[in-house]
Amino acid sequence: MLDDLTLFIEVIQRGSFAKTAEDLHISPSALSKRIAKLEVRFGTPLLTRSSRGVVLTAFGKMVYDDVADVILRVKQKVQAYDSTQLNMLSVLCPQNLVAGPLFTPFSEFQFAHPTLQLRIEPNNRNVLTSQKQFDIAFRVGEQQDSSLIQRKMGSVSVHIVGRDNKLNTSHLFVPYTIKQIPNAEQFTTLAGAYDNVHFVGDITLARQFVASGNGAALLPSTEIQTLIDDKTPELQFHSEQLFTRPIYALWPNSSSPSVQARDLIENVHRYCSATPSLCGEALSIGYMLSMCDQ
Repeated sequence: MLDDLTLFIEVIQRGSFAKTAEDLHISPSALSKRIAKLEVRFGTPLLTRSSRGVVLTAFGKMVYDDVADVILRVKQKVQAYDSTQLNMLSVLCPQNLVAGPLFTPFSEFQFAHPTLQLRIEPNNRNVLTSQKQFDIAFRVGEQQDSSLIQRKMGSVSVHIVGRDNKLNTSHLFVPYTIKQIPNAEQFTTLAGAYDNVHFVGDITLARQFVASGNGAALLPSTEIQTLIDDKTPELQFHSEQLFTRPIYALWPNSSSPSVQARDLIENVHRYCSATPSLCGEALSIGYMLSMCDQ
């Protein structure tokens, strides 16, 4: 019965029988039979299917609210034990971080643990951690999932930067949504100085537009440091620091991560503390270019 309850919770977490069956590597028909068996056991339906996915019945919602947290915690603990036994560490981290500024501490960690199997999922989408199996996740920005333990690693400062050429006020590339920008009113005022504002949805892409001379971009200090390291010509700030975004390590279940995860966390924290672009410091790239200078 506990296994069937776990499947029921997984379906509700994903909102879809098909997605749950795919993720858990079972057939949709087998999954449907398991849920039906659970409903027979309770003597009443738990959920209904609709064009929008699955919808809990009143009884199903009561069951979910009562047992979901407990069963998910038990499941995550078992997964943590399995990871330890298999000498494996599963890590979620944004692509632009793990392949960029955090590559050094990740590389050092791998050299220090040569027999540990790393499973790194580099993905810039801040996917629901409840739908992922992991030992540790690194995320940028404030995190809302109260079921995960969080530790701040560092922070990145965010500026508008561009190359000092005629295209600077023609195009502004923005890799964030308005909801991710703390002072949206201030940003909107600054963005009004540009003829075209493009929301591109990817930090690396925004940086590449700057490097190519297409215009300016709202960029974190990590990407600005990359432009500096690449010797991008005529690079200038177009704004003061607009805001900072924290970098967090997150892990499930308990106040203490696994031994391997703790080592990686400490590695990343030490590196962030010693790296200006990862501890909230503004970088030096030349004079501040105000809009009236253009």
